[in-house]
Amino acid sequence: MPSKRLLSVICLSLLVASFLHQAIVHAQVTVFDDAGNKIVLKSPAKRIVSLYGGITETVCAIGACNKLVGVTKRDSWPPEVRNKTKIGTHMRPNLELIMGLKPDLVLQGSARPGSQMVVEKLKELGIQVAIFNPTTFDGLFSTIEKIAILCGYEEKGQRLVQHIKARLRKCREEYPFHKQPKVIFEVSYPSLLFAGKRNIVNDIILQAGGKNTVKKDKKFVRYSLEQIIIDDPDVYIIQKGPMNRLSLDVAKRPNFNAIRAVREGHILLVDEFLFSRPGPRSVEAVELLRRYLYEIANNLESHGNGISN
Repeated sequence: MPSKRLLSVICLSLLVASFLHQAIVHAQVTVFDDAGNKIVLKSPAKRIVSLYGGITETVCAIGACNKLVGVTKRDSWPPEVRNKTKIGTHMRPNLELIMGLKPDLVLQGSARPGSQMVVEKLKELGIQVAIFNPTTFDGLFSTIEKIAILCGYEEKGQRLVQHIKARLRKCREEYPFHKQPKVIFEVSYPSLLFAGKRNIVNDIILQAGGKNTVKKDKKFVRYSLEQIIIDDPDVYIIQKGPMNRLSLDVAKRPNFNAIRAVREGHILLVDEFLFSRPGPRSVEAVELLRRYLYEIANNLESHGNGISN
Protein backbone atom coordinates (compact mmCIF):
# COMPACT_ATOMS: atom_id res chain seq x y z
CA MET A 1 0.00 0.00 0.00
CA PRO A 2 1.45 3.43 -0.91
CA SER A 3 1.96 5.81 1.97
CA LYS A 4 -0.36 8.76 2.56
CA ARG A 5 2.54 11.07 1.72
CA LEU A 6 3.10 9.35 -1.63
CA LEU A 7 -0.62 9.54 -2.41
CA SER A 8 -0.59 13.24 -1.61
CA VAL A 9 2.37 13.80 -3.95
CA ILE A 10 0.64 11.84 -6.74
CA CYS A 11 -2.61 13.79 -6.31
CA LEU A 12 -0.75 17.10 -6.28
CA SER A 13 1.19 16.14 -9.40
CA LEU A 14 -2.02 15.20 -11.22
CA LEU A 15 -3.63 18.46 -10.14
CA VAL A 16 -0.67 20.53 -11.36
CA ALA A 17 -0.61 18.62 -14.67
CA SER A 18 -4.33 19.29 -15.10
CA PHE A 19 -3.85 23.01 -14.47
CA LEU A 20 -0.92 23.14 -16.90
CA HIS A 21 -2.94 21.32 -19.56
CA GLN A 22 -5.85 23.72 -19.14
CA ALA A 23 -3.48 26.70 -19.34
CA ILE A 24 -1.96 25.39 -22.57
CA VAL A 25 -5.36 24.68 -24.10
CA HIS A 26 -6.59 28.12 -23.03
CA ALA A 27 -3.54 29.84 -24.54
CA GLN A 28 -3.82 28.00 -27.86
CA VAL A 29 -5.89 29.83 -30.46
CA THR A 30 -7.53 28.35 -33.55
CA VAL A 31 -9.48 29.94 -36.42
CA PHE A 32 -10.31 29.12 -40.02
CA ASP A 33 -9.34 31.84 -42.47
CA ASP A 34 -11.21 32.84 -45.65
CA ALA A 35 -9.27 30.31 -47.70
CA GLY A 36 -10.48 27.49 -45.44
CA ASN A 37 -7.08 27.05 -43.81
CA LYS A 38 -6.98 26.04 -40.15
CA ILE A 39 -4.73 28.48 -38.33
CA VAL A 40 -3.42 27.18 -35.00
CA LEU A 41 -1.15 29.22 -32.74
CA LYS A 42 0.29 27.85 -29.50
CA SER A 43 -0.48 31.21 -27.94
CA PRO A 44 -1.89 34.56 -29.18
CA ALA A 45 0.33 36.22 -31.78
CA LYS A 46 2.95 38.60 -30.44
CA ARG A 47 4.78 39.57 -33.65
CA ILE A 48 2.55 40.21 -36.67
CA VAL A 49 3.34 41.23 -40.22
CA SER A 50 0.39 42.65 -42.13
CA LEU A 51 0.38 42.47 -45.93
CA TYR A 52 -2.76 44.56 -46.41
CA GLY A 53 -3.80 48.02 -45.26
CA GLY A 54 -7.32 47.08 -44.18
CA ILE A 55 -5.93 44.31 -41.99
CA THR A 56 -3.36 46.70 -40.52
CA GLU A 57 -6.22 49.03 -39.57
CA THR A 58 -8.15 46.11 -38.07
CA VAL A 59 -5.24 45.00 -35.89
CA CYS A 60 -4.84 48.55 -34.58
CA ALA A 61 -8.59 49.08 -34.11
CA ILE A 62 -8.73 46.18 -31.63
CA GLY A 63 -5.83 47.67 -29.69
CA ALA A 64 -3.08 45.37 -30.97
CA CYS A 65 -1.03 47.89 -32.97
CA ASN A 66 1.96 47.21 -30.69
CA LYS A 67 2.02 43.64 -32.02
CA LEU A 68 2.67 44.81 -35.60
CA VAL A 69 6.33 44.51 -36.55
CA GLY A 70 5.91 44.99 -40.31
CA VAL A 71 3.41 46.58 -42.73
CA THR A 72 3.28 47.40 -46.44
CA LYS A 73 4.81 50.59 -47.80
CA ARG A 74 1.37 52.07 -48.53
CA ASP A 75 0.10 51.64 -44.98
CA SER A 76 -0.36 55.06 -43.39
CA TRP A 77 -3.42 54.62 -41.16
CA PRO A 78 -3.59 54.87 -38.25
CA PRO A 79 -0.64 57.30 -37.95
CA GLU A 80 1.30 55.06 -35.55
CA VAL A 81 1.94 52.49 -38.32
CA ARG A 82 3.94 55.00 -40.36
CA ASN A 83 7.04 54.22 -38.30
CA LYS A 84 6.64 50.44 -38.60
CA THR A 85 9.09 48.50 -40.76
CA LYS A 86 7.94 48.57 -44.40
CA ILE A 87 8.20 45.14 -46.03
CA GLY A 88 7.25 46.11 -49.61
CA THR A 89 3.81 45.66 -51.17
CA HIS A 90 1.20 42.97 -50.50
CA MET A 91 1.97 41.47 -53.91
CA ARG A 92 5.76 41.80 -53.71
CA PRO A 93 6.91 41.75 -50.10
CA ASN A 94 10.56 41.32 -49.17
CA LEU A 95 10.60 37.77 -47.83
CA GLU A 96 14.08 38.08 -46.32
CA LEU A 97 13.01 41.19 -44.45
CA ILE A 98 9.88 39.42 -43.19
CA MET A 99 11.96 36.48 -41.98
CA GLY A 100 14.30 38.89 -40.20
CA LEU A 101 11.34 40.32 -38.28
CA LYS A 102 10.66 36.82 -36.88
CA PRO A 103 6.85 37.02 -37.01
CA ASP A 104 4.70 34.33 -35.43
CA LEU A 105 1.86 35.34 -37.78
CA VAL A 106 1.51 36.96 -41.20
CA LEU A 107 -1.88 38.33 -42.25
CA GLN A 108 -2.73 38.61 -45.94
CA GLY A 109 -5.77 40.45 -47.31
CA SER A 110 -5.79 39.64 -50.99
CA ALA A 111 -7.09 36.68 -52.96
CA ARG A 112 -5.27 37.57 -56.19
CA PRO A 113 -3.11 34.78 -57.70
CA GLY A 114 0.10 36.73 -57.18
CA SER A 115 -0.58 37.21 -53.50
CA GLN A 116 -1.26 33.50 -53.11
CA MET A 117 2.22 32.73 -54.47
CA VAL A 118 3.60 34.94 -51.70
CA VAL A 119 1.53 33.05 -49.14
CA GLU A 120 2.84 29.69 -50.33
CA LYS A 121 6.45 30.88 -50.16
CA LEU A 122 5.95 32.13 -46.61
CA LYS A 123 4.40 28.81 -45.61
CA GLU A 124 7.37 26.97 -47.11
CA LEU A 125 9.57 29.09 -44.83
CA GLY A 126 7.58 27.84 -41.85
CA ILE A 127 5.56 30.99 -41.16
CA GLN A 128 1.88 30.85 -40.21
CA VAL A 129 -0.21 32.82 -42.73
CA ALA A 130 -3.90 33.68 -42.39
CA ILE A 131 -5.84 35.06 -45.36
CA PHE A 132 -8.84 37.36 -44.92
CA ASN A 133 -10.61 38.90 -47.91
CA PRO A 134 -14.04 40.19 -46.83
CA THR A 135 -16.37 41.48 -49.56
CA THR A 136 -19.36 42.31 -47.31
CA PHE A 137 -19.87 43.77 -43.86
CA ASP A 138 -20.78 40.32 -42.54
CA GLY A 139 -17.45 39.09 -43.87
CA LEU A 140 -15.73 42.10 -42.32
CA PHE A 141 -17.29 41.36 -38.93
CA SER A 142 -16.04 37.76 -39.16
CA THR A 143 -12.56 38.97 -40.12
CA ILE A 144 -12.41 41.38 -37.16
CA GLU A 145 -13.49 38.68 -34.72
CA LYS A 146 -11.02 36.12 -36.05
CA ILE A 147 -8.07 38.51 -36.08
CA ALA A 148 -9.00 39.49 -32.52
CA ILE A 149 -8.91 35.82 -31.51
CA LEU A 150 -5.48 35.37 -33.11
CA CYS A 151 -4.25 38.43 -31.18
CA GLY A 152 -5.76 37.26 -27.90
CA TYR A 153 -8.18 40.22 -27.90
CA GLU A 154 -11.45 38.36 -28.51
CA GLU A 155 -13.62 40.65 -26.37
CA LYS A 156 -12.19 43.79 -27.97
CA GLY A 157 -12.98 42.36 -31.40
CA GLN A 158 -16.57 41.69 -30.40
CA ARG A 159 -16.92 45.21 -28.99
CA LEU A 160 -15.57 46.71 -32.23
CA VAL A 161 -18.09 44.73 -34.30
CA GLN A 162 -20.96 45.90 -32.09
CA HIS A 163 -19.71 49.49 -32.34
CA ILE A 164 -19.68 49.36 -36.15
CA LYS A 165 -23.15 47.79 -36.25
CA ALA A 166 -24.46 50.54 -33.97
CA ARG A 167 -23.02 53.22 -36.25
CA LEU A 168 -24.65 51.63 -39.28
CA ARG A 169 -28.03 51.60 -37.51
CA LYS A 170 -27.64 55.20 -36.40
CA CYS A 171 -26.73 56.28 -39.92
CA ARG A 172 -29.90 54.69 -41.34
CA GLU A 173 -32.01 56.34 -38.63
CA GLU A 174 -30.50 59.81 -39.12
CA TYR A 175 -30.81 59.74 -42.92
CA PRO A 176 -33.97 57.77 -43.74
CA PHE A 177 -35.13 57.25 -47.32
CA HIS A 178 -36.90 54.52 -49.26
CA LYS A 179 -35.81 54.91 -52.88
CA GLN A 180 -32.47 53.40 -53.88
CA PRO A 181 -30.43 55.78 -56.04
CA LYS A 182 -28.58 53.92 -58.78
CA VAL A 183 -24.83 54.21 -58.21
CA ILE A 184 -21.76 53.34 -60.26
CA PHE A 185 -18.29 53.28 -58.71
CA GLU A 186 -15.28 54.01 -60.90
CA VAL A 187 -12.15 52.13 -59.87
CA SER A 188 -9.88 53.42 -62.63
CA TYR A 189 -9.84 55.62 -65.73
CA PRO A 190 -9.32 55.63 -68.73
CA SER A 191 -9.57 51.82 -68.62
CA LEU A 192 -13.11 52.23 -67.19
CA LEU A 193 -12.87 49.64 -64.46
CA PHE A 194 -15.76 49.54 -61.99
CA ALA A 195 -16.63 47.84 -58.70
CA GLY A 196 -18.70 44.68 -59.18
CA LYS A 197 -20.85 42.62 -56.82
CA ARG A 198 -17.88 40.84 -55.24
CA ASN A 199 -16.37 44.03 -53.92
CA ILE A 200 -16.71 45.63 -50.48
CA VAL A 201 -17.79 48.77 -52.34
CA ASN A 202 -20.95 46.96 -53.43
CA ASP A 203 -21.99 46.41 -49.81
CA ILE A 204 -20.97 49.94 -48.85
CA ILE A 205 -23.38 51.20 -51.53
CA LEU A 206 -26.15 48.89 -50.26
CA GLN A 207 -25.58 49.86 -46.61
CA ALA A 208 -25.72 53.51 -47.68
CA GLY A 209 -29.12 52.93 -49.30
CA GLY A 210 -28.02 52.81 -52.92
CA LYS A 211 -27.96 50.17 -55.64
CA ASN A 212 -24.88 49.24 -57.66
CA THR A 213 -25.69 49.38 -61.37
CA VAL A 214 -22.88 46.90 -62.09
CA LYS A 215 -24.46 43.47 -61.69
CA LYS A 216 -21.60 41.10 -62.54
CA ASP A 217 -20.42 38.85 -59.71
CA LYS A 218 -16.81 40.00 -59.91
CA LYS A 219 -14.62 42.30 -57.85
CA PHE A 220 -13.74 44.49 -60.83
CA VAL A 221 -15.69 44.84 -64.07
CA ARG A 222 -14.66 46.54 -67.33
CA TYR A 223 -17.46 48.69 -68.70
CA SER A 224 -18.03 50.70 -71.84
CA LEU A 225 -19.31 54.25 -71.84
CA GLU A 226 -22.31 53.02 -73.83
CA GLN A 227 -23.23 50.55 -71.08
CA ILE A 228 -22.98 53.26 -68.41
CA ILE A 229 -25.37 55.43 -70.41
CA ILE A 230 -27.80 52.52 -70.74
CA ASP A 231 -27.65 51.77 -66.99
CA ASP A 232 -28.37 55.47 -66.33
CA PRO A 233 -26.89 55.86 -62.82
CA ASP A 234 -28.15 58.61 -60.52
CA VAL A 235 -24.70 59.02 -58.96
CA TYR A 236 -21.21 58.61 -60.43
CA ILE A 237 -18.55 57.89 -57.78
CA ILE A 238 -14.85 58.16 -58.55
CA GLN A 239 -12.18 56.86 -56.22
CA LYS A 240 -8.90 58.73 -55.91
CA GLY A 241 -5.76 56.79 -55.06
CA PRO A 242 -3.06 54.48 -56.45
CA MET A 243 -5.53 52.63 -58.71
CA ASN A 244 -6.97 55.83 -60.17
CA ARG A 245 -4.33 58.51 -60.43
CA LEU A 246 -5.64 59.84 -63.77
CA SER A 247 -9.17 60.57 -62.64
CA LEU A 248 -9.68 63.63 -64.86
CA ASP A 249 -12.58 66.00 -64.36
CA VAL A 250 -15.51 63.85 -65.51
CA ALA A 251 -17.30 66.75 -67.17
CA LYS A 252 -14.25 67.27 -69.41
CA ARG A 253 -14.00 63.66 -70.53
CA PRO A 254 -15.06 62.97 -74.12
CA ASN A 255 -18.79 62.13 -74.34
CA PHE A 256 -19.24 61.74 -70.56
CA ASN A 257 -21.93 64.42 -70.55
CA ALA A 258 -24.15 61.78 -72.12
CA ILE A 259 -24.35 60.25 -68.61
CA ARG A 260 -27.26 61.81 -66.72
CA ALA A 261 -25.45 61.73 -63.35
CA VAL A 262 -22.61 63.74 -64.90
CA ARG A 263 -24.96 66.26 -66.51
CA GLU A 264 -26.77 66.77 -63.21
CA GLY A 265 -23.50 67.13 -61.28
CA HIS A 266 -24.09 64.06 -59.10
CA ILE A 267 -20.38 63.20 -59.04
CA LEU A 268 -18.70 62.14 -55.79
CA LEU A 269 -14.91 61.92 -55.40
CA VAL A 270 -13.84 59.55 -52.61
CA ASP A 271 -10.67 58.23 -51.00
CA GLU A 272 -9.69 54.82 -52.42
CA PHE A 273 -8.28 53.67 -49.08
CA LEU A 274 -11.52 54.54 -47.29
CA PHE A 275 -13.89 52.88 -49.76
CA SER A 276 -11.94 50.03 -51.36
CA ARG A 277 -10.08 48.69 -48.32
CA PRO A 278 -12.38 46.49 -46.22
CA GLY A 279 -11.65 47.41 -42.62
CA PRO A 280 -13.02 49.23 -39.58
CA ARG A 281 -13.19 52.52 -41.49
CA SER A 282 -15.62 51.04 -44.03
CA VAL A 283 -18.39 52.31 -41.78
CA GLU A 284 -17.11 55.85 -42.39
CA ALA A 285 -17.53 55.24 -46.12
CA VAL A 286 -21.15 54.22 -45.54
CA GLU A 287 -21.81 57.32 -43.41
CA LEU A 288 -20.27 59.63 -46.01
CA LEU A 289 -22.17 58.05 -48.90
CA ARG A 290 -25.49 57.85 -47.04
CA ARG A 291 -25.34 61.56 -46.25
CA TYR A 292 -24.62 62.28 -49.92
CA LEU A 293 -27.43 60.04 -51.19
CA TYR A 294 -29.98 61.39 -48.72
CA GLU A 295 -30.92 64.52 -50.68
CA ILE A 296 -30.71 62.75 -54.04
CA ALA A 297 -32.96 59.92 -52.81
CA ASN A 298 -35.53 62.35 -51.47
CA ASN A 299 -35.58 64.17 -54.81
CA LEU A 300 -36.09 60.85 -56.58
CA GLU A 301 -39.00 60.06 -54.27
CA SER A 302 -40.62 63.44 -54.88
CA HIS A 303 -40.32 62.96 -58.65
CA GLY A 304 -41.29 59.29 -58.62
CA ASN A 305 -37.92 58.10 -59.96
CA GLY A 306 -35.31 55.74 -58.54
CA ILE A 307 -35.50 52.10 -57.52
CA SER A 308 -37.74 50.98 -54.72
CA ASN A 309 -36.31 48.96 -51.86
